Amino acid sequence: MTVVSGRTSLTAVLSARNSPARSFIQERFGRWQDLQARYRESAGPLAIPGGPANPATIGSAFDWMVRFMVHPRPDLRLALIGVRIPRVRQAVHELALMLDYPDRDGSGSVGTARFSGPVAGSEADHQLLARACWALALLTDLYRVGPTPGSPLMALAPRSITAEKLLDLASPEAVEELRALRASADRILLPALAARHGAWAVGPTFAGSSLMNADADLIAAGLLLELKTSLGSKRRDGTRRSSLEAPTIMQLLGYVLLDFSDEFAIAAVGVYNARYAHLTTWHLPELLAELAGRPVDLKEERAAFHELLSTYV
Repeated sequence: MTVVSGRTSLTAVLSARNSPARSFIQERFGRWQDLQARYRESAGPLAIPGGPANPATIGSAFDWMVRFMVHPRPDLRLALIGVRIPRVRQAVHELALMLDYPDRDGSGSVGTARFSGPVAGSEADHQLLARACWALALLTDLYRVGPTPGSPLMALAPRSITAEKLLDLASPEAVEELRALRASADRILLPALAARHGAWAVGPTFAGSSLMNADADLIAAGLLLELKTSLGSKRRDGTRRSSLEAPTIMQLLGYVLLDFSDEFAIAAVGVYNARYAHLTTWHLPELLAELAGRPVDLKEERAAFHELLSTYV
């Protein structure tokens, strides 16, 4: 399959130790040890262990699952960006029709990225939806990281791909794991979001996304939420605990800083780890002040980050 090359991503920039953007965030907001300790203490035991399915694809598929849980027809364009072959794109549109997307003009609807929420999610059959989310995850990874050896997509003949063949890529084990993760989100995440009335966005991009690829998971009426399915770190006795890793903190801060014009009015940030059924949120001004060790003028920090990125990206 053909992948569209593009700008570097926020994730890649923050992973590079010599990156000016990473240094900017660490130097200004690097006091996160106490935050990490509180997070570890607040998280309970591992509730949903990993299985034989690829953990990275599970994470991406769960992102898609949550999008369908908060909107009946979330925007599918992220799964289409990396594919130029018309037949593959058509297969995604066929998949959309199976998930009750309208086809008013014959070209196929790709759904909605922004809406006034909360709203009811998709009513599609849960197993069908899990299989669809697995296929969408594989296509999204094609855009984000390029063709990956061992990816089930690589075994398909691109010009013979259909929606059914995409659905068949999900193993029973992957579907079962996604079912358990969905049940966790149904119980913990959705009730916490139900009171957040206002502007919602799934897969939101920011003003700064014009300088580097950056799309968050979910913004619900001012809450920027990062979704995780990580198993966490191992204790000496072999059990696992949920950890708030530095890359996750930097990624959240990166999204906040890239919202140069305060388009999303982000007032809080949070992390939901479905494997632990654990949701934590932080009031943004208080979090920034703690991580910086001083009061923070977010408008000034965004302007400085914008200037930094404009000089080297």
